[in-house]
Amino acid sequence: MIDNLSEKRLKDLLKTCGHQSHSHLYYLCDKEWLWDSRYEALLVYRSIGNRRIVLGDPIGKPAAVERLIMQFIEECSQNKRVPVFYQTNATYLSLYKRLGMFSSKIGEEAQVDLAGFSLKGKQWLKLRNRMNKSQRSGFTFEVMQPPYSDSLLNRLEAISDEWLANRKEKGFSVGSFSRAYVNQYPIAVLIGPSGQYEAFVSIAGGHSQSTRKKEDAALGRITIDLMRYTKACPHGTMDVLFASLFLWAQEQGYPMCSLGMAPLANSNLFPAAGLLYRYGNKMYNFKGLYEYKNKFAPMWKDVYFVYPPGTLPLNLALLSLIIHRPKAQKHTQKHIAISQVSEKVSPFKKRA
Repeated sequence: MIDNLSEKRLKDLLKTCGHQSHSHLYYLCDKEWLWDSRYEALLVYRSIGNRRIVLGDPIGKPAAVERLIMQFIEECSQNKRVPVFYQTNATYLSLYKRLGMFSSKIGEEAQVDLAGFSLKGKQWLKLRNRMNKSQRSGFTFEVMQPPYSDSLLNRLEAISDEWLANRKEKGFSVGSFSRAYVNQYPIAVLIGPSGQYEAFVSIAGGHSQSTRKKEDAALGRITIDLMRYTKACPHGTMDVLFASLFLWAQEQGYPMCSLGMAPLANSNLFPAAGLLYRYGNKMYNFKGLYEYKNKFAPMWKDVYFVYPPGTLPLNLALLSLIIHRPKAQKHTQKHIAISQVSEKVSPFKKRA
């Protein structure tokens, strides 16, 4: 669990700077936190071998974020560690380049414009019919706020276990079920005809507390995190749940909902990325994931992988390892004192 002081600092930072695509994943407690000395910027990373793999760009105001990126990369260089940034956006690519880092597009993030979302028109006929059928069948939609009762958490855990079947949870860049983690966020649920909860998604973002001021929505996004359902759900249940959530969030005043990244979509990560995207269904249905998210007519935002030259193959292998073998939850945090490192830009030497 995150200690109270760390959680307060994070919430204060998010209140000032807004939520990002990955800020909810800080609560997984499977990463190390690194603050600058003024607690004006924060990044999270996992260490594996001599790699330090950062999730996304740091959170903070631009000047503080740039300072922390430079300090982190220089500290890695001084300590013979290889810095890697996974799922960054385009904002700081020029800085990474000045620091001697390479970048490759690794996929695209789906962002639904809630202000313009509507189920009117011919293109949404199938989804409207699906929602009407769901209602006629006795399914109802509800958004619930934490903290949750033990009985509700028991049911959510049972849904999650059924959905996972024999699969293992992933980690690092995706959410994984734990009662403490789920209890941080609102959830959208579909209740079946019998009154039993049958599907849920957790809603990360601007209203992670049980009460929220209307103006908080102006800070930005919500993000769909965990998505789980039972075998009792008819085909198309998650379409209904997503669309219902979009309409609810629109009423609440949220401008955007992130559906997360579609890995390898239009990627230039390595020469075979296009082939793996189109034909790699046995390993991971990259193309199918993109097509599913694309049915909600999102805006697609480029996502990047940033790394020192000559380190890409091993970085990708180690990244896959930490995603597919989640670390035991343990919160650790550090801070970099500004006097510890200089802001001198020096290119990386090629490393194995």
